Amino acid sequence: MRARPLEEVAAGNDVEAAIDIVAMHFGIAHSSCSEVEVASPLGQIAIRRSCLQHIVEKRQDARERYVRFALDTLMGPLEIWRVAYSDCSARLAFIGAYESRRQMLVVVNIQAGNVLWNFMQTDAKALNKHRHGELLYKRYELL
Repeated sequence: MRARPLEEVAAGNDVEAAIDIVAMHFGIAHSSCSEVEVASPLGQIAIRRSCLQHIVEKRQDARERYVRFALDTLMGPLEIWRVAYSDCSARLAFIGAYESRRQMLVVVNIQAGNVLWNFMQTDAKALNKHRHGELLYKRYELL
């Protein structure tokens, strides 16, 4: 049930370039646009330009390279889990599985009104530890 892999994009040279890359791929092309919404199986997910910096600030990870995987995972995830946190909050974990070495985890903050909070690439084994909580959605293979 893994999706075909997508191409990575080129990494930015610094945080500002990385933010611009992610914003452009999410449809926030102009700096005057601060937010867009993306349709997911559980409804609209807000993507705010103001929430992108912490995704890309660890430059050794160059997470902006995986923005296409993140968008694909939001729109067509393998699974969506509601995960409880120790502070009594909860987030949604969108799981993207691909026919490649890299897999995708996208985290959505439901307390802030279904806002994209983070995304990260990982291998399949590490991704499995994020598959816990309440399973809200599972993509089924069509025969």
